[in-house]
Amino acid sequence: MTNRNRPPLLPLCICLAWIIALAGCSTFKNDDETVADTSTTEPILPPEATQSIESGAQAGDHGNLWEEIADGYGLPEVNDSKVNKNLRWLSNNQRYLDKVTAQSKPYLYYVASQLRENDLPLELALLPIVESAYNPFASSPSKAVGFWQFMPQTGRNFGLKQNHWYDGRRDLVASTDAAVRYLKRLNTMFNGDWLLSIAAYNAGEGTVRRAIEKNRKQGKGTDFWSLPLSQQTQSYVPQLLALSKVIADPGKYDLELEAIPNNPYFTLVNVSSPVDLAQAARMAEIDPKELRNLNAGYNKWTTDPTGPHQLLVPVAEAAQFTLNLDKLPKIAPIHVAGDYKVKSGDTLGAIAKRFGTSVAAIQSANDLKSAQLKIGQSLSIPGQAPMSSPYAIQAEQEIAQRNQTYYTIKSGDSFWTIAKKHGTSVQNLLKWNEMQSNAKLKPGQKLLVVNKTAVSKDDNKITYQIKNGDTLHKIASKFDVSKKDILSWNKVKDESYIHPGQELTIYLTAKN
Repeated sequence: MTNRNRPPLLPLCICLAWIIALAGCSTFKNDDETVADTSTTEPILPPEATQSIESGAQAGDHGNLWEEIADGYGLPEVNDSKVNKNLRWLSNNQRYLDKVTAQSKPYLYYVASQLRENDLPLELALLPIVESAYNPFASSPSKAVGFWQFMPQTGRNFGLKQNHWYDGRRDLVASTDAAVRYLKRLNTMFNGDWLLSIAAYNAGEGTVRRAIEKNRKQGKGTDFWSLPLSQQTQSYVPQLLALSKVIADPGKYDLELEAIPNNPYFTLVNVSSPVDLAQAARMAEIDPKELRNLNAGYNKWTTDPTGPHQLLVPVAEAAQFTLNLDKLPKIAPIHVAGDYKVKSGDTLGAIAKRFGTSVAAIQSANDLKSAQLKIGQSLSIPGQAPMSSPYAIQAEQEIAQRNQTYYTIKSGDSFWTIAKKHGTSVQNLLKWNEMQSNAKLKPGQKLLVVNKTAVSKDDNKITYQIKNGDTLHKIASKFDVSKKDILSWNKVKDESYIHPGQELTIYLTAKN
């Protein structure tokens, strides 16, 4: 990964340690290592990947993909207190297992097939659960993005194109190809020791190598369990090992694991020109959100105008989708400015004006943290985005509505108390409901609360899902409760059991 200080998303929350621990795992850390730059013009879907999408790697006889994955395990059998602690947490969180199963279902077969083709342990197919819970849009405060949580530069080092239109870190096929190459590189670097390789994936190869050298000089062990690594990394490997044990034998831990068919979920469809994803989804009767999730690499509801023009489509709808392609209205050619070398006297504002784009778009396309430029510096200049089509706008509205929650105002409520109760801000409530700050609230009136936090039937009890970058202190401050109470309400021993994706029960008092 690449320098990161952010939590990945493994099995929900085995506590803050997880949150803190997982913080780093979502970004590929290069540390001070130099990774060969293979980026430049790698296609969105590499040719070899395209072939495997269509044919699939040779699978075994299992009808259940989980069983197929368990048969391909290759990590050492470990009995360690940290692994056991994670197992205890998982055994009490059936809901978490159900959630990650549902989220991984469209992607897991492809990831497992790529690992199998490259003779890698199939436990690694569970790494995106630890990293992102198989959410293609997962991101961290340190700018790690996608299933495998690549940092911007590490993504570019491994050929993941990132521009105004497309981010290969969110492309399942491209990012999995990059992750496979990175994991193989790490395993070679650490002489076939997979625990060290996985630790390096989380902490960075430089960090792990320095820890090994330090222990070697002190005459101590140089295996993963002996190294003086951060708590985040010390928790990261046990999380994966515990999850792999549960997947292999859920009944042993009083858990149930929904079967996933051991066959491709999606197929590749080539299109000849830019496509409006929302319109194409409607014509093929595909859920726009599903098509968007399968093609999360595209930043817009339009494929990258620079091409290649390819889409992943559910196998079940592929035939109908292909038939409707010719009926889709053609999108007018979109100007893409390309690259530009900075000259003396240039400023971001002047360059943006010259190419008809914005300073923010240039900064985003080039991962610029400031407006300072160097003469000779190469900048990727994004073209202007087309107006959103009515189909895309409607699709966005429908997707948003699925996450909307309405709250019925009670006597004594105010914007501030409602915002606190739902983990949002007064400004958001006013914006979402098109209201002024001096508006009077009437008991019985419904207020829209657009937030992933689910309000329970018990008015003073909410369920809060831990996000990347959250800490127990931050969550406690947000709801004006104590860290001790949060641990007690959720029967959690200490912060080390908390991690992104976990749901916490929080009881709000009158002062909230």
